[in-house]
Amino acid sequence: MDKKTLILKSALKLITENGFHGTPVSMIAKDSGVAAGTIYLHFKNKEDIFDELYIYVKADYNDAIVNGMYEGISVEDEYHLKWTNMVNYLINNPAEAKYIDQYLTSPSADKDLIKDKLEKCAGLKNLYERAITSSLIKDISYETVITAMLGTVNQIFRMHNSNILNIDEKVIEEVFHLFWTGIKK
Repeated sequence: MDKKTLILKSALKLITENGFHGTPVSMIAKDSGVAAGTIYLHFKNKEDIFDELYIYVKADYNDAIVNGMYEGISVEDEYHLKWTNMVNYLINNPAEAKYIDQYLTSPSADKDLIKDKLEKCAGLKNLYERAITSSLIKDISYETVITAMLGTVNQIFRMHNSNILNIDEKVIEEVFHLFWTGIKK
């Protein structure tokens, strides 16, 4: 593993345990086994580490979301596949899920970076446009659809991760069908 990846993996672990402010560069250096000076060869400053980590995690998340895609998939099946892949990724990668949430709600997060990554998130905007053009979903905005999609996915993760509710495959499927029923014509 290269040094930049070691730094990012350590930052992920430490930030999700200690928060942004509780994770100084010196702590990342110690945990990663990389000298603090070397960290600054890869990153401009602490905020740059946080931004690069967001990019790193989102790339992994996006790869997971499109896993299993195939040519000619129907709109409903593509929504189902991507929605289910999102849920599974977050459940199976709780540190990454927590980091995404921490980054998105941080006042120091790069809002342009967030908007850019959301625009390009696993072809969801293209899927929405295909669904609207095909008259398969209600005439509602992309922002409404993505908020409903990400909101249900994130809440399933939170309930599962906190052990508040028993989130099993049946619940996951039922919530997807509620989401789909809410947007389809």
